[in-house]
Amino acid sequence: MSPKQSLRTGLKLDQRPALLGRLRMADWIEMPEREFAKEVETIEKDPLFKRLFFGSDNAPGVIRRQRWPRGHLTGSFYEINDQVTAGGERVRVEETLGEKASLLPKIRKIGREAFERYFINGDEPLTLPEIARRTGLSQADVEAINDMLLELGAQAEFAMPKREPSMARSYSCLARLSLAGGEPEFEFFSAHWARGLYQVRYDLIEQWKDQGRLEDVERRKLNKLLKRIETVNLRQSTVFRIVESLAQLQSEYMGTKEGHDMRPISLRQLARRLDLAPSTISRAVSGRSVLMPWGKEISLITLLPGRRRVLRTILGEWLAASEDPTDAALADRLRSERGIKVSRRTVNAVRNELHKIIAS
Repeated sequence: MSPKQSLRTGLKLDQRPALLGRLRMADWIEMPEREFAKEVETIEKDPLFKRLFFGSDNAPGVIRRQRWPRGHLTGSFYEINDQVTAGGERVRVEETLGEKASLLPKIRKIGREAFERYFINGDEPLTLPEIARRTGLSQADVEAINDMLLELGAQAEFAMPKREPSMARSYSCLARLSLAGGEPEFEFFSAHWARGLYQVRYDLIEQWKDQGRLEDVERRKLNKLLKRIETVNLRQSTVFRIVESLAQLQSEYMGTKEGHDMRPISLRQLARRLDLAPSTISRAVSGRSVLMPWGKEISLITLLPGRRRVLRTILGEWLAASEDPTDAALADRLRSERGIKVSRRTVNAVRNELHKIIAS
């Protein structure tokens, strides 16, 4: 083998772990929400995760939760009575939850504030017995409620309003979007989204090791579990950053519901804004949707309209309400009123497209 061939082979071997890492993350990004929820369930039902999360009286938990800014669990969760919407069909809660349906009255009894504090937010290092003491529940009920929330994660429609069949078949709806003080808010439909990211205290993990709190079998499993948690965090933060950016970019449209207020932005532009690969953006928006403030569910890709589509919407309205303005006048108006800089030639091309649509 020549030195040149040897160098090439060495480079390929060096690059292989990074390439495999990117491919693995790509699989996690486009993983359907139901499948991802099962991965979260597997992690959180692992006995080692439970030990690390809840800790004990003399050793605080080493894993906390870090909520999304302006994110919370949907209020619809607390309004569940005898029926919920799932996959476009009405089903009874008892059929969906089985034996865990008996937990719903207990959740209502402790109240929304306590429920979110101890079962969703999880930002205090509390043991299971302490959560039981504070809520007045048995420890068995505390564990059962946690398990129920994990199992419901695979049923994103559980606390959603009735969905259109076509959307329910093709998309996982992540959250209801709204505006508060001009900033987007996110009302998540699944507990694993409302809970945010895992926050791992690596310094406390080292203390656990030094103090001999981990058994040999747990030490062997620890790195694999932590790596999986890091992967879940990276996947969730990537998808959330994309949803958050789209909500911020389209805040004017969210406030007016008018199509002409939608901001033109391409997949590549968003990728540059977030310092992500366009392929990552494409995978993240595929098969996912959000509920708009006025109650309409739309795919995430709808919030990424190319400039041509936005121009057709705006010029279509202007031309219908005006007496044949010139292309130059329309280009000036686009720049002054919408902040969209286009040439007279582009305006003319879009105008011809609209004429063909009307004529067809």
